[in-house]
Amino acid sequence: MSNQQTPEKTMIDEVVENLIRKTDFLEKELTTKNAAILQKEEQTQSLIANFEQKFSNVVIQGPKPDLSEINATLKNGLSGINQSMKKWPTPLKKEFRFIFFPEQLRSVEYVRAVLTRVIVCILTFVFLIFAYLLMDKHLK
Repeated sequence: MSNQQTPEKTMIDEVVENLIRKTDFLEKELTTKNAAILQKEEQTQSLIANFEQKFSNVVIQGPKPDLSEINATLKNGLSGINQSMKKWPTPLKKEFRFIFFPEQLRSVEYVRAVLTRVIVCILTFVFLIFAYLLMDKHLK
Protein backbone atom coordinates (compact mmCIF):
# COMPACT_ATOMS: atom_id res chain seq x y z
CA MET A 1 0.00 0.00 0.00
CA SER A 2 2.72 2.35 0.63
CA ASN A 3 3.74 2.01 -3.00
CA GLN A 4 0.28 2.82 -4.14
CA GLN A 5 -0.01 5.83 -1.87
CA THR A 6 3.21 7.35 -3.04
CA PRO A 7 2.19 7.83 -6.68
CA GLU A 8 -1.07 9.42 -5.56
CA LYS A 9 0.78 11.80 -3.32
CA THR A 10 3.12 12.73 -6.05
CA MET A 11 0.28 13.26 -8.42
CA ILE A 12 -1.53 15.45 -5.91
CA ASP A 13 1.70 17.16 -5.08
CA GLU A 14 2.33 17.87 -8.75
CA VAL A 15 -1.17 19.28 -9.16
CA VAL A 16 -0.79 21.43 -6.06
CA GLU A 17 2.64 22.61 -7.12
CA ASN A 18 1.31 23.37 -10.58
CA LEU A 19 -1.56 25.35 -9.06
CA ILE A 20 0.84 27.22 -6.78
CA ARG A 21 3.05 28.10 -9.75
CA LYS A 22 0.04 29.27 -11.75
CA THR A 23 -1.19 31.32 -8.80
CA ASP A 24 2.23 32.91 -8.38
CA PHE A 25 2.38 33.62 -12.10
CA LEU A 26 -1.11 35.14 -12.03
CA GLU A 27 -0.21 37.28 -9.02
CA LYS A 28 2.90 38.56 -10.79
CA GLU A 29 0.85 39.32 -13.90
CA LEU A 30 -1.76 41.05 -11.75
CA THR A 31 0.83 43.22 -10.02
CA THR A 32 2.40 44.19 -13.38
CA LYS A 33 -1.02 45.01 -14.79
CA ASN A 34 -1.88 47.04 -11.70
CA ALA A 35 1.39 48.92 -12.01
CA ALA A 36 0.68 49.60 -15.70
CA ILE A 37 -2.84 50.80 -14.86
CA LEU A 38 -1.50 53.10 -12.14
CA GLN A 39 1.07 54.48 -14.55
CA LYS A 40 -1.61 55.12 -17.17
CA GLU A 41 -3.82 56.73 -14.52
CA GLU A 42 -1.00 59.06 -13.52
CA GLN A 43 -0.43 59.97 -17.17
CA THR A 44 -4.13 60.64 -17.61
CA GLN A 45 -4.24 62.83 -14.52
CA SER A 46 -1.20 64.80 -15.68
CA LEU A 47 -2.75 65.28 -19.14
CA ILE A 48 -6.01 66.48 -17.57
CA ALA A 49 -4.11 68.86 -15.32
CA ASN A 50 -2.17 70.23 -18.33
CA PHE A 51 -5.39 70.61 -20.30
CA GLU A 52 -7.09 72.48 -17.44
CA GLN A 53 -4.04 74.68 -17.00
CA LYS A 54 -3.84 75.54 -20.71
CA PHE A 55 -7.51 76.25 -21.23
CA SER A 56 -8.47 77.79 -17.89
CA ASN A 57 -7.61 81.31 -19.05
CA VAL A 58 -9.07 81.00 -22.54
CA VAL A 59 -11.93 83.42 -23.14
CA ILE A 60 -13.98 82.96 -26.27
CA GLN A 61 -15.93 85.95 -27.52
CA GLY A 62 -18.21 85.60 -30.47
CA PRO A 63 -18.69 88.46 -32.88
CA LYS A 64 -21.53 90.81 -32.14
CA PRO A 65 -24.50 90.10 -34.39
CA ASP A 66 -25.32 92.51 -37.17
CA LEU A 67 -28.99 93.37 -36.71
CA SER A 68 -29.12 96.18 -39.27
CA GLU A 69 -30.76 93.99 -41.92
CA ILE A 70 -33.41 92.79 -39.49
CA ASN A 71 -34.09 96.34 -38.30
CA ALA A 72 -34.39 97.59 -41.87
CA THR A 73 -36.80 94.78 -42.76
CA LEU A 74 -38.93 95.50 -39.70
CA LYS A 75 -39.01 99.25 -40.44
CA ASN A 76 -40.04 98.61 -44.04
CA GLY A 77 -42.77 96.20 -42.93
CA LEU A 78 -44.13 98.56 -40.29
CA SER A 79 -44.11 101.53 -42.66
CA GLY A 80 -46.01 99.42 -45.21
CA ILE A 81 -48.59 98.51 -42.59
CA ASN A 82 -48.94 102.18 -41.54
CA GLN A 83 -49.41 103.29 -45.16
CA SER A 84 -52.04 100.65 -45.83
CA MET A 85 -53.87 101.61 -42.62
CA LYS A 86 -53.84 105.29 -43.64
CA LYS A 87 -55.49 104.38 -46.95
CA TRP A 88 -58.42 102.76 -45.20
CA PRO A 89 -61.51 104.93 -44.81
CA THR A 90 -61.95 106.25 -41.33
CA PRO A 91 -65.51 105.98 -40.07
CA LEU A 92 -66.90 109.27 -38.79
CA LYS A 93 -69.99 108.84 -36.72
CA LYS A 94 -71.44 111.53 -34.55
CA GLU A 95 -74.37 110.81 -32.34
CA PHE A 96 -76.34 113.17 -30.22
CA ARG A 97 -78.37 111.27 -27.72
CA PHE A 98 -80.38 112.24 -24.72
CA ILE A 99 -80.22 109.33 -22.39
CA PHE A 100 -82.74 109.40 -19.64
CA PHE A 101 -81.91 105.92 -18.48
CA PRO A 102 -78.24 105.01 -18.41
CA GLU A 103 -77.33 101.62 -19.74
CA GLN A 104 -75.61 100.57 -16.54
CA LEU A 105 -78.39 101.59 -14.17
CA ARG A 106 -81.90 100.24 -14.66
CA SER A 107 -83.48 100.24 -11.24
CA VAL A 108 -87.19 100.91 -10.79
CA GLU A 109 -86.62 103.83 -8.43
CA TYR A 110 -84.39 105.63 -10.91
CA VAL A 111 -86.86 105.17 -13.77
CA ARG A 112 -89.76 106.38 -11.62
CA ALA A 113 -87.83 109.47 -10.50
CA VAL A 114 -86.83 110.39 -14.07
CA LEU A 115 -90.32 109.83 -15.48
CA THR A 116 -91.98 111.93 -12.73
CA ARG A 117 -89.56 114.79 -13.37
CA VAL A 118 -90.15 114.61 -17.12
CA ILE A 119 -93.95 114.53 -16.67
CA VAL A 120 -93.85 117.41 -14.17
CA CYS A 121 -91.68 119.46 -16.56
CA ILE A 122 -94.06 118.83 -19.48
CA LEU A 123 -97.12 119.71 -17.40
CA THR A 124 -95.42 122.90 -16.15
CA PHE A 125 -94.50 123.87 -19.71
CA VAL A 126 -98.10 123.31 -20.88
CA PHE A 127 -99.44 125.29 -17.92
CA LEU A 128 -97.10 128.19 -18.71
CA ILE A 129 -98.19 128.21 -22.36
CA PHE A 130 -101.88 128.33 -21.39
CA ALA A 131 -101.19 131.02 -18.77
CA TYR A 132 -99.36 133.13 -21.40
CA LEU A 133 -102.20 132.76 -23.89
CA LEU A 134 -104.78 133.76 -21.28
CA MET A 135 -102.72 136.69 -20.09
CA ASP A 136 -102.06 137.83 -23.67
CA LYS A 137 -105.82 137.93 -24.44
CA HIS A 138 -106.59 139.66 -21.17
CA LEU A 139 -103.89 142.33 -21.58
CA LYS A 140 -105.07 143.33 -25.05
